[in-house]
Amino acid sequence: MTTHPKALILGIDGGSLEVIEPLVEQGLLPNLGGLLGQSLRGTTTTTWPAHTAPGWSTFVTGRQPGGHGVYQFFGTQEPDYGARLTGTGDFGCSTIWEWFAQQGWSAGLVNVPMSHPPRELPGYQVTWPLEQTLRFSSPPQLLGQMARAGAPFTPDIMTMFRGDYGYVDRALTNVAARGCSIKYLLEHHPVDVVMAVVTEVDRVCHHYWHFADACHPRHVRSGEPDWADAITLIHRAVDAVIGEILDTVGDDVPVLLVSDHGLGQGRYNLGVNSLLEEAGLLTTRAGSGGHASWFDGAGHTVDFSRTRSYMPTPGSYGINLNVAGRQRDGMVRPGEVPALTAELTDLFVGLRAPDSDRPVFSAVLPREEAYPGPRCHAAPDLLLVPADEGVLADPGMTGGVWRPSEQTGLHRHAGLWAYRSPKVTPRRLTEPVALCDLAPTLFHDLGLRYPASISGRPIPDVLAHGPEPLPFLPDPTAPEPSPRDAARSLREDDLTTHALKSMGYL
Repeated sequence: MTTHPKALILGIDGGSLEVIEPLVEQGLLPNLGGLLGQSLRGTTTTTWPAHTAPGWSTFVTGRQPGGHGVYQFFGTQEPDYGARLTGTGDFGCSTIWEWFAQQGWSAGLVNVPMSHPPRELPGYQVTWPLEQTLRFSSPPQLLGQMARAGAPFTPDIMTMFRGDYGYVDRALTNVAARGCSIKYLLEHHPVDVVMAVVTEVDRVCHHYWHFADACHPRHVRSGEPDWADAITLIHRAVDAVIGEILDTVGDDVPVLLVSDHGLGQGRYNLGVNSLLEEAGLLTTRAGSGGHASWFDGAGHTVDFSRTRSYMPTPGSYGINLNVAGRQRDGMVRPGEVPALTAELTDLFVGLRAPDSDRPVFSAVLPREEAYPGPRCHAAPDLLLVPADEGVLADPGMTGGVWRPSEQTGLHRHAGLWAYRSPKVTPRRLTEPVALCDLAPTLFHDLGLRYPASISGRPIPDVLAHGPEPLPFLPDPTAPEPSPRDAARSLREDDLTTHALKSMGYL
């Protein structure tokens, strides 16, 4: 007999009400429609940039990136310009899992981005590795148990888009398999709270948007009906899985639905490092270098000994100053920082996409302003704040300054949330809430404590009708990363590189 959890957190990577609500109105998503109708709900303001790594990290820590220190899949302040993979060892703080554990609750994590490597926690974890590994569950024997029970779990890095539009069929199959895995764990490994994330909506929206969007500049009418309907089909598959999960846990369990960001039309890639080269702020030389692969291209590589500024990683929307004494080949002296910052600000704030008079960026912020907090030192020196979210800032050195985006759907700053609880009155809020407010909202409604040091606070609508606030939780100490986990780096020939390149992330 299934022992129901005390709370359930469901994540849709890339979930957006702008996509989901029209499908609900058409009657195509009955389970999501039912959950939304029973919930307090609305949009979130996610992180800048709107990205998987800082987004989910912000949710599970209740802190903005300056408080947790994860800004991208890779470290953005690597002294050797490398491609070090980030993960749970980069959290300079506790997470909701430690908060639950400190109050006697066990937890189950399934496919939560940035949850790898596993931490020592009561319950179970099927993590989200950005590397080829068999060590992504806790306890280690859990994966074998799931396979023998007919609910095997394939890590997300193995199931990403690989450049073949037949992917939509595999994505639909994989969503169903995710549902089997989650139901098995709910039924056979009872814990107090479960969080499971489905990622295929993000994958499909990235690469099939132009088939569904007649206003997309690259819109084509595909001869393959699944391509044009891929976004609808993947949402219907997720809806079916959510329905099975909700049936398994019953109607009385509080449910928090959340996404890390939304998605919308994508038009251009902006080659930031190519732009910096044109402006005389970055220099290349023939050959390749001993640094991250995105600094190489077309037989040339960044010559950091003659480079003043550079974009450190894909997806970071960051600019680093190549500071002497901090970076391996740094050349910018402290007295040169203000003038260089002003020059970069003028360059990027004045930028326009080829098809638009709208600024690409609304501001260029120093990291102390963009990312206040104890982990600010791990952030890029400057943040490019998007104004035109149809443009992807990209560090790659091939293709010039402007080219059509490989991802025809790009991330949006507005995500979604919905909270179903017997104590909450269902309605749609008109104003967005901060992503970091969702975890303390859940804890407050469950009668649990959270640390005073976090950025987030309970949503007023829940705070007003819930229990009296409890004293703050003494902040658990963040676990120290092991040397092995701290040294994980991307290699040019490994599975992660190929998968992320096919997805358009590299």
